[in-house]
Amino acid sequence: MTAADNQKLIDTWFPCAAVDEACTNSSGSGLNEKAIFTWFASRPIAQARAAVITALLPDNSELRPVINAAIGGDNTAINKLAGSVAELYPEGRPVVLDIFSGRGIIPLEAARMGATAVGVDLSPVATLAGRVLADYPLRDWDKEPRLPWNEDWEAADDALFAAEERPRLVADAELFITEVGKRMRKAVEPYYPRNADGSYPWGYLWAISIPCDGCGRRFPLIGSLILRNPYSRTNDPGQALRLVIDGDNWDVEVFDGVPDQVPTYSSIDLASGKKRKGKSARCPFPCGHVHSLETVKAKGRAQEYRDELIVGIDTEGKAKRVFRALRKEEREAAEAVDLSQLGNIGPMSAVPDEVISTGNTHTVMASGYGYQTFGELMCARQTLQFVECVRAIRSCYADAVDAGVSTDYAKALAAFASATLARRLRRATRGSGVEPLGKPDGSSQNGVKANDLFSNEAVLNFQFDWVETGPDAGPGTWSSVGNMGLRSYLKHVQKLRGTPGRFRQANSMNLPYRDDSVDAIITDPPYYDMIEYADSSDLMHVWLKRVLFDIEPDLFGPRAVKTKDGLQNKNDEIIVRRVHEPSRIRHDKDFYEASLAKAFSECRRVLRPDGHLVVVFGHSDPEAWKRLLGALHDAGFVVTSSWPSRSESANTGVASIKVTVTIGCRVAGFDREPATAAQVDKEVSDTIKARVRGWSREGLGLSDQMMAAYGPAMEVYGRYSKVMQPDGESAALDRYLTLARRSVREATALRLDEIPIETFDPLTRFAVFWMRMYGRTTVAKGEARFLAQVDNLRLEDVRGGLLKESGSGFRLVLDPPASVRPDSAEIDIARALAGAFDVGGSEAAASVLAIWERPVDDEHLWAVIGDLNAQLPPSDRTAKALIALQRNAIPIQKLAKGLATRLITTGFESQPTIFDALEDD
Repeated sequence: MTAADNQKLIDTWFPCAAVDEACTNSSGSGLNEKAIFTWFASRPIAQARAAVITALLPDNSELRPVINAAIGGDNTAINKLAGSVAELYPEGRPVVLDIFSGRGIIPLEAARMGATAVGVDLSPVATLAGRVLADYPLRDWDKEPRLPWNEDWEAADDALFAAEERPRLVADAELFITEVGKRMRKAVEPYYPRNADGSYPWGYLWAISIPCDGCGRRFPLIGSLILRNPYSRTNDPGQALRLVIDGDNWDVEVFDGVPDQVPTYSSIDLASGKKRKGKSARCPFPCGHVHSLETVKAKGRAQEYRDELIVGIDTEGKAKRVFRALRKEEREAAEAVDLSQLGNIGPMSAVPDEVISTGNTHTVMASGYGYQTFGELMCARQTLQFVECVRAIRSCYADAVDAGVSTDYAKALAAFASATLARRLRRATRGSGVEPLGKPDGSSQNGVKANDLFSNEAVLNFQFDWVETGPDAGPGTWSSVGNMGLRSYLKHVQKLRGTPGRFRQANSMNLPYRDDSVDAIITDPPYYDMIEYADSSDLMHVWLKRVLFDIEPDLFGPRAVKTKDGLQNKNDEIIVRRVHEPSRIRHDKDFYEASLAKAFSECRRVLRPDGHLVVVFGHSDPEAWKRLLGALHDAGFVVTSSWPSRSESANTGVASIKVTVTIGCRVAGFDREPATAAQVDKEVSDTIKARVRGWSREGLGLSDQMMAAYGPAMEVYGRYSKVMQPDGESAALDRYLTLARRSVREATALRLDEIPIETFDPLTRFAVFWMRMYGRTTVAKGEARFLAQVDNLRLEDVRGGLLKESGSGFRLVLDPPASVRPDSAEIDIARALAGAFDVGGSEAAASVLAIWERPVDDEHLWAVIGDLNAQLPPSDRTAKALIALQRNAIPIQKLAKGLATRLITTGFESQPTIFDALEDD
């Protein structure tokens, strides 16, 4: 079989522009699906849909407009493409496998196209997410009997949706989680005294206290005294907290207005009032002793922390949160909670006693403060709420089955309720504090909510003061989290078509499928060192297994949880671990590449000979790309294409990566011959240059084209069994990543005033192309490293001089350099000229040219000036100076010639230069 025989759309075309556009709207961003179940690095629906379609269908120009419409969410187009898939596979539905299925976005889109969609993930939490998203909602539940609470529900008037709007699964899921909430509230009611009007408080503010090393008195660690920001439009002065000292005791006072004290735990230096690096805890008693962060952590490890209930929070009107002093009965109720009396849930303790892995304080931050088990991540009353939620879900499941509901349907309802429990964890631990919205100046609306446990997609936050949401209503409560999930589930289920996906917890390095049994494998592998998935989701895992150990036993039962610590399998997790823990296998770069290659080898085994592997990958680090492509090559695949999508932009809110690439692969032939590096270099360069024109017509920008170039470069590289250099060594793969980017640059006809780009010095080439691609924006460090490598530069060569570094990346600097010399790069002279003219006009600019000792009309220099000016907005200060330089080029050049003659006569060192002027300025 030739390559042309099994060619699919992914090899020649991908709807990049349609994906980019769809990711900015609700139908393609994946935000709705993300709201159903908490998981990490979620893939936008649009990109997953495009990957599935282009991997299954052959290239057909007539289908391209239909595909673009389908990517945008057009149901008629989606149905037409599903029909095309059915026609192409008349003997049965094609099998599409995702070996890193995560929340199940790719299998969901495969099911939508009529394929047999199969998802595999090492994490049981992710596997459950896939079932909730793409298995249970695609089944027909219309023949199921009514739930036992249905009659009471029909008489109520507080249903979230009108009955005619709700698919059966969503209607019963609403009924199920409402019943769970009722049972949980009844169980915890003695520990949450109601207000005088019969309402429950929205929540409570807690803080950890420590004994002072200076005076021995115990005091609370409070990181913020702002409770609610003011809002001038409603004349709301806001609320703040004040710590009151009375002899050896402390108390808190809530008052209207803004804070008038410094928090006890902060980075504010009392002497200067300015922020300092790192936080510390200051005793509020007269001793004023300051405790370093390490001292505070040590007190946690010594079991010296104590949870202190400090403030109650009510709801006024529809949504206003009002903070107030505690009542006596509220303190007594909180102190009455006794978790030791809760007993077991099945074979496990009711309170999770699984130990947080030693050394992963960078992921589960609370473990760095002395908290050893997952059950300790909440205060006692929060834990009680979750235990009673677990029991309520289990009892509702049992009652549904007793009422004649099938175990599969009861399982689907329990799974959605469990997803609600997992999502509520994000607003219900010591990592979730009060988040006052708005601004201190009162210019913005001033709501209050519980902030997210996940400080980013991979880290479980910890803080000394946190909010406990109550058992009734308001942000972060069971009913609020449940209703938000139901709204998303309704929107999701109403759109669905296709057959249920099949999700299995399994190891991608040992796939449980026959040889040659899969038509396409489409997957989004773990992103190198970005997320430690198991560590980040173990908190969800320990609670989910208490709900589902006998309901979803293949995921959470005793036989499924095979690790000694009762947590998820981490030894087989294909990631680069940021911190090595002695008790674990070393997950370094070599482990990542070898394990990924093993997983891809399994893909090759189960893939049909004419099948395709499609990999979606997004990472800014060149090392990550090299490892990924190396793993594909080692597994026997030839990369045929790579298509960039700006699917992770800030307006999707899905992930932090701005560009992801969809990579098409086929199995390498057995009859490949060796080739010389010179031969392959030429083929790669010629192939990419031939593709650039088409990419430009498709609307791909220069940075997109550089990423797209990896595909054809790897396709050429993969044609040969070995690529030999003159010294007899094999050519490294990353040689062709660099060559691919360089070939794009050469092929874009980037000519500065018709001068070939190769005739400029490396720094100038780097700067000019940077401006073309990124302008003055901040660029991730990995992308900056990639661009530097094109010109054989290191980041060290450009850091500080041409690039300004920040925490988020690098930005090109067009300010004048500190000095210039005869051997300075053209870009440095151009920057110096702009700065000189801005400060001292034509004469100052002429002095820069004279120092340079190159012809004053040097075509390279003036071409750079013209190109920089073309990239900058007219209002930019540097642009204004460049325009003036161009307009005054001839008089500046004449002045420079005269000044150069004088400098030769009098000596260079005696002449003041523009840099002296800049220094004085």
